[in-house]
Amino acid sequence: MDQEHLNPEALNFPFPAIIGVDEAKKALLAALVSDDIRTVLIQGGTGSAKTTLIRSLTGISEREVLNLPLGTNDDQIFGIIDLEETLLTGERRMMPGILQKSDLNILHADDVNLMDHSLLDQLLESVNRQKVLVEREGLSYEYRCRTTFIGTMNISENSLSPHLLDRFDICVRIPPTDDTDLRYQIVKRRVDYDNDPEGYVQSFVEECSGIKKTVSNARQRMPFVTIPDDILTLISELCIKSGCEGLRGDLAVAKTSMAIAALNGRDVVSLDDMKEAAHLCLRHRITESPDNNSSSSSNTGNDISNSEPPPMSSDKGTGSRSDSQEVNNENTGEGDVTEDTVFAVGATFSVIDFVSLKPLGYMGSSKGGGKHEKIRSPDRTGRYIRSEMPKGEVNDLAFDATIRVAAPYQKYRQRGDMAIVLEKSDLRQKVRERKNGVSIMFLVDASGSMGARKRMVAVKGAVFSLLKESYQNRDKVGLISFRKDKAEILLPFTKSVDFAYKKLKEMPTGGTTPLAAAILKAHLETKKEQRINPGEKCYVVLTTDGRANSSITGGDALADAMNMAATVGKDRSAIWIVVDTGIGYPHLDNALHLSERLNGIYLRLEDLKADNLAHRIKSIVKNRVIG
Repeated sequence: MDQEHLNPEALNFPFPAIIGVDEAKKALLAALVSDDIRTVLIQGGTGSAKTTLIRSLTGISEREVLNLPLGTNDDQIFGIIDLEETLLTGERRMMPGILQKSDLNILHADDVNLMDHSLLDQLLESVNRQKVLVEREGLSYEYRCRTTFIGTMNISENSLSPHLLDRFDICVRIPPTDDTDLRYQIVKRRVDYDNDPEGYVQSFVEECSGIKKTVSNARQRMPFVTIPDDILTLISELCIKSGCEGLRGDLAVAKTSMAIAALNGRDVVSLDDMKEAAHLCLRHRITESPDNNSSSSSNTGNDISNSEPPPMSSDKGTGSRSDSQEVNNENTGEGDVTEDTVFAVGATFSVIDFVSLKPLGYMGSSKGGGKHEKIRSPDRTGRYIRSEMPKGEVNDLAFDATIRVAAPYQKYRQRGDMAIVLEKSDLRQKVRERKNGVSIMFLVDASGSMGARKRMVAVKGAVFSLLKESYQNRDKVGLISFRKDKAEILLPFTKSVDFAYKKLKEMPTGGTTPLAAAILKAHLETKKEQRINPGEKCYVVLTTDGRANSSITGGDALADAMNMAATVGKDRSAIWIVVDTGIGYPHLDNALHLSERLNGIYLRLEDLKADNLAHRIKSIVKNRVIG
């Protein structure tokens, strides 16, 4: 091919010239070979050649690469009323969206994690179904969408939910490199390309043609590729052991195995083909086990449900105490550790989506649960999602919707010199939505009673697992410790979870239990946060055994705490989650009564390691509400 015949598309950086991204290249080649591989996600840091790699596909494929700009709305993606035709003819007609234009081609979107997640969900569903149904302004329109969707995301930005990740057949990550020679080669190739783009692309024409021929031969071979039953069995076993939910992982590995076999010139999938496919298809689907590496070892006595703690020795030489004596001391209030002790962070528990559970008093008051739920914006802030007929004066005109409603009637209206005539019945109001901010305050009992059986080790592990969950959801977190005669703010609301973990790790234990003061302090902090950020959704996670022996009124400490809980519970400005840290028998129900007065959710620390606890809790709460 002569340089003068190179079209602008061919001036993209050549596919074979991109080095250090072998796994991502294999994923893209597999997607080019198999029409059943419909969605691919490439993750990587800034400047890792994600977009360059996808643009280079034009040099090795007959298919066109269409770009989906960030910020594109659903009308532009799925299709919209053709206003010009509708105005001229009086009949509603559809204008194709980007998805329809991408039929039989490749659709590429950068920063898919920054897209509205509901919009991304609809997009992935349409691509997987290969069909789009649009219903707008009384018009129903359906079209084919046989496209391959390739998305990229920066791993340092917002994350995607497991549900959205699972919709991608293949997900690969481009790792950073500290190989000096590799970095040199990458920079040199880019400099050579910038100095003479046409000449550089021309130097790889033959190699690109070879790859294009390999892809074409593999596509022709695909209908004849088979998977032996023993390989299918291995795929199922691997997905089960990896904790993959549903069957999307199994199907993705099978389809990708066939594509890799075709690329390798084979009609039968081999074990090596399957292994390579599993690396591409399962990493983003694996259910991770609790991370024990960052916490204390299993011998620290924090496994309160399965192991008996060692007898506790007194630092002052008073000898050892038996478990029965310890339990009696817990229940009589005589077991407080007076000296400050810093306990390690115990093994983290399976992550529990606590704040997706609404307290009993809140059930039925709003739709759905979960973090960052979207609410209708009362003002002009937020994302414009749809239009509606105004209930009063129009203060946020949906101009596009208004024009679409009026368009079919322009043929019959007296317009004079007007391009378009609007009537009051045409006017439409914008409906906007915005995400609720989420702030979680961890209210941790650090009194001496928490040292019994080293419960603080387990409590810190539980709180740390919640901090990790908060980090993944970009929540704001705060930390209040209460002991001796006061509740102390160790960390105001912040998004710095690392700092919260440091404060948690260094938090000492010892002294009396000022429970009433702690409830009041957390209540005031959440109220202040909501004043600063209207619409903020606040949660308080209180870890306590329900004991109290430090009063704020000079009277009975437990009665003080219960009265304060009842007052705060009536306010309902925050959702309270009470984690009962009491263990052994007899078990006091103080924490349960406290939760009832707070109108909150009650959990027991002893149950936090049960299998599938998140699903069990959601089911229990739902059944209690329905019953």
